[in-house]
Amino acid sequence: MALATLRLSFFCSLIFSVLELAIIYLTNKFSCFYAPMRSLSGKIVFLFILVLPGKSLGGVVLLYHHVANNTPAITSIKIEQFEMHLKTIEEQGFEVLSLEELTRNSIQRFSLDKQLAITFDDGYKDIITNAFPLLKKRGWPFTVFVSTKYIGISKSYLTWADLAYLKENGATISNHTHTHTHLVRKKDQETHEEWKNRIKSEILTAQRILESKGYLSRSFAYPYGEYNPEILKIISEMDLIGFGQQSGAIGPGSNQLILPRFPLAGAYTGIRALKDKAGSLAMPLKPNSRNPLITDDFFPPMTLEFTWPDLAFQNLNCFGPGGLMNLNKISPNSFVVTPKKELPVGRSRYNCTLPYKNRYFWFSQLWIRKQVDGSWYQE
Repeated sequence: MALATLRLSFFCSLIFSVLELAIIYLTNKFSCFYAPMRSLSGKIVFLFILVLPGKSLGGVVLLYHHVANNTPAITSIKIEQFEMHLKTIEEQGFEVLSLEELTRNSIQRFSLDKQLAITFDDGYKDIITNAFPLLKKRGWPFTVFVSTKYIGISKSYLTWADLAYLKENGATISNHTHTHTHLVRKKDQETHEEWKNRIKSEILTAQRILESKGYLSRSFAYPYGEYNPEILKIISEMDLIGFGQQSGAIGPGSNQLILPRFPLAGAYTGIRALKDKAGSLAMPLKPNSRNPLITDDFFPPMTLEFTWPDLAFQNLNCFGPGGLMNLNKISPNSFVVTPKKELPVGRSRYNCTLPYKNRYFWFSQLWIRKQVDGSWYQE
């Protein structure tokens, strides 16, 4: 009897081992994930979900600043166009989630639903006067990233009372630094250590002020979308989730220190473009963190290493300075992308898309270049 039990135990262990190896293979071969769960007998069994091509990967975050007809076009969307955006989101069947829920869903698992989140940067007054009534009518949550120094500083900005009212009605209030400074820029005569301490203070001061008012969000948005590796490390040490201003969708492989958002302002508020962006998929790439600040090579190459082997790579397109970029295939699943023109002074981006099932995989990389003499450009 004991021998039979031993043989049964050995056989069961062998079956579990084979199943686990098969699941690991499927996880690497396809897009899937698996999670251990304890059975009634105490054994660990592995459940997995295989996400077949054609399913939606991750979620999309939309970024607005002003919603007004009389503010600078480069950071604004007209009220009527903003309402058209919301109607389009409804008509396309998207579920609007809070930023925290969307991020959690997109990072932890492959979402099969059309989901997005709506965010506003800087805390302008027109958010509550123009945007909020349209969002409230639909019962949609949204996030406002505020720089705490400017709250109530003038009639152009939200007050603390405004923020409290927005929170009562479904808004999340989050950190956008204290003074909305350029985090990557050192001041004249400032040492590296002084710069790091100042940046930490910028972020920590805002977080403490917000938390003292009852706003406990751990989301952080980089002013101007600017960052570098040391700033990412600071965000990590503070246990914050960082959001940039580069395009793309969030997926399980996304870097939680610099998650993408689609900026929608000025010339980039068209409805057709909104449909493409809202329906975009997280491009299945191996993680590759890059320092966006360039100092010598003004034609910086970018390597794209895909984790899905069976995509139609002949349809991959990347755009940057000079338009359509050069693509050099270096392996069956890898490409090196280079621009046709050198990157200009200021902020610029490479934007890569790959059509798939009437949608687009989407990835964007930020670049920052100083002036020729090494000084910072004027905004």
